[in-house]
Amino acid sequence: MIEDQDPTAPVSDRRKFDRNLMETGNSLAHRVVEPVPFCWFCDRTASKRSKEHIFPQWLLRHHNAMDERVHPIRASLPLGGVVASERGERPLRAHFNGEVCADCNNGWMSALEVAVTPLLTLDPRQGPISGDDALTLARWFAKTAINLNVSQPFRLLVNAPARHGLATGVPSGFAVHLFRSEKQNGVFDWVQKSADAALCSPDHLGDMQRLIELTLVTHIRIADLVGVVVYAPELPRPENIVLRDAVRIYPRPGSAPAWESLPVRKDYLDIVTFVEANYASFTGNDLPDEGNSWPFIKRSSG
Repeated sequence: MIEDQDPTAPVSDRRKFDRNLMETGNSLAHRVVEPVPFCWFCDRTASKRSKEHIFPQWLLRHHNAMDERVHPIRASLPLGGVVASERGERPLRAHFNGEVCADCNNGWMSALEVAVTPLLTLDPRQGPISGDDALTLARWFAKTAINLNVSQPFRLLVNAPARHGLATGVPSGFAVHLFRSEKQNGVFDWVQKSADAALCSPDHLGDMQRLIELTLVTHIRIADLVGVVVYAPELPRPENIVLRDAVRIYPRPGSAPAWESLPVRKDYLDIVTFVEANYASFTGNDLPDEGNSWPFIKRSSG
């Protein structure tokens, strides 16, 4: 269920993150409201639970980063970037999602890790990114973005059908882009946010604000490689969400991108996520929208 600003879902159905915000009198942005499931990635209600590491241990060992420490926080942009909530500091080897069943973890997730291993450990990265490789990378980055979204201090934005669909492919609504980062503070890093800016007609400002709040943008950095996962559950389509100076690998563009063509930015957060919206973006119909050149900027704090 996706709620509006006037929430009606029972408090007991909410994640602890939402309950904490409500208890402190915070208003809630649009989000997915679901009871916390037995497993975030399937509809099983009973089985054996396991710990799905956000960043797999084979990748941590490859980068000698088992003991690299992280301190997840949520910063409030409307309040000037102050820390609004936080989780305790921990080493990456202890950074996991504990609400995943063993069937998913030891089944399709394990197979995906095997498939992506040569792509994330390739050195040097050269040549075209094949369609199969792009799909594997997109699916792995999407899985990692979902693991972060369900387990870290941020509003839930990926619904059950999209999470479950990842077992067999990349569900609709996802787009994945790649670029490189010069600055590397540690090996691993990430951020969850909404789109940074949008352009639409004045008539659609309310619609656009809702869609921006429901759109998940996750930057995931592994050494110098950055994957940006965009999930847009409603119109506009993820293809309407543009990342300047990044290469989209899914949905696959017309020609195969090459590893050497990935743009290089100073920092892994340097990319601006921009929503290009017109009449079709909100209705699905390919009709022109008169006067559709008005800016609307929105940054969300979670």
